[in-house]
Amino acid sequence: MSNLSNALLRSVHSQPPVTAYFDEALLTREIETLFKKGPRYVGHDLMVPEVGNYFALPSEREGRVLVRNQQSQVELLSNVCRHRQAIMLNGRGHAENIVCPLHRWTYDLKGELLGAPHFADNPCLNLGATSLQNWQGLLFEAQGRNVARDLAKLGTRQHFDFSGFMFDHVEVHEYNYN
Repeated sequence: MSNLSNALLRSVHSQPPVTAYFDEALLTREIETLFKKGPRYVGHDLMVPEVGNYFALPSEREGRVLVRNQQSQVELLSNVCRHRQAIMLNGRGHAENIVCPLHRWTYDLKGELLGAPHFADNPCLNLGATSLQNWQGLLFEAQGRNVARDLAKLGTRQHFDFSGFMFDHVEVHEYNYN
């Protein structure tokens, strides 16, 4: 463990030194420990409250999208067409299908390719999908973990039930430090 890490652990009740916010080694360790191995928060169930609703994730420059499919399940899909890599859905709204603005490739709300104009055979290129776990209204990428079990260990269930909340908006702020 580095001297900086030891100092941070010893000073639980004080502010970390300014250098901690710009330390590349600490940032790498934080990413590995906190983000790559843990459940990744994606959004709230109410971002897509009704069948056909979509919400392109601004935190990912709209590269992925939450969609409520015909079975009323929330899907986390790639929002990039498999043909020419175009972003297909912007912001939030409602759609019957996901259609590429360039060549009209059409996907259903589960990410399965329905049609590819100008191709004699269906190239069978479905959108990439990531499995989600819903914990009291909050959506997480699973990454091989049981989010509900992990969070139950914290004893937070009674204090953190977000299932009835109303979704308002998302703000993304980027800063050049850890």
